Amino acid sequence: MKRNNTIGLPSGFRDILFEEARTRRAIEGSFGEAFAVAGYGEIAPSGVEFLDVYARGKQSVKDVTFKFLDREDNLLALRADFTPAIARIVATGALDGEMPHRIWYAGSVFRKTDWHRGRFHEFRQIGAELIGLNSLERDVEILRLAFSCLESAGISDVQLHLNHAGIFRGIIGSLGLTGESLQKVKTEIDRKDLRRMTSRLKSLGVADEVQSQLEAVCRCVGTEGLLRSTRKDVLIEESCRAMDDLLELAERLPCWKDRLLFDLTEIDELEYYTGMMFAIFSPRLKSELGKGGRYDALLQEFGRSLPAVGFSFSLDGLAELA
Repeated sequence: MKRNNTIGLPSGFRDILFEEARTRRAIEGSFGEAFAVAGYGEIAPSGVEFLDVYARGKQSVKDVTFKFLDREDNLLALRADFTPAIARIVATGALDGEMPHRIWYAGSVFRKTDWHRGRFHEFRQIGAELIGLNSLERDVEILRLAFSCLESAGISDVQLHLNHAGIFRGIIGSLGLTGESLQKVKTEIDRKDLRRMTSRLKSLGVADEVQSQLEAVCRCVGTEGLLRSTRKDVLIEESCRAMDDLLELAERLPCWKDRLLFDLTEIDELEYYTGMMFAIFSPRLKSELGKGGRYDALLQEFGRSLPAVGFSFSLDGLAELA
């Protein structure tokens, strides 16, 4: 195919100029100061990984990476996410000092996206990971750090959506579904299509008592009072423990109760997260500003079993709000 004789960028990429570049630099500076105060140290992972790093990462990013071969015919990928790279670094023992590791990072990631809808293939992330401790206190620490970073950049009109991977995981175990049937139910939950989900569960012969508990969870998008009410309707032990964890977590965040929403239907990347999950939204943005949660099973995929919790923000969204 003949190429146009023009100078420009490939589709889905853009340059950051002047005022926006200054805004982004200022945000990264304010976040960096907040991280330093909290005792988090900066690392800068390589921008290129073996593709296998993302295959181990339990996320969907492997399928959207930009792949290429090196001179030894190794299959490589441009950085599609920071967390698997950090897991690799920790697993190799490259970090000095005792646990826990408190880490922050900032840099570009590259993914094959639907750029026709305004999603660029290259975007910048900034975030933090706390590795080596698994406790409610550490979940609270990472949430407080996320809000501290936002406040340092002058961003306050945000809402916190909380969920826990154990709620839906407990119910999955009682559904008795696998493969395509289970995936269709997950899709309907994610789309909040309760009517179609209920019809499907009936056709699949799921027990009425399990179906009613799943329906109760799917209706839980709201305040702490709604979560407590839903807790009474759920009998599956793992799901109940996860709800109790969320309620206790909310009690540790009294300053943010007026901007806290429990959304038990947010089950994206359920295979990746193992505990508390959260997303941060602003009414001024169409998509989430940031997200995070607990992912205690990831590092064992790299040969070292360690608990971990963290978050990342989109610098594109931050710059739009600042």
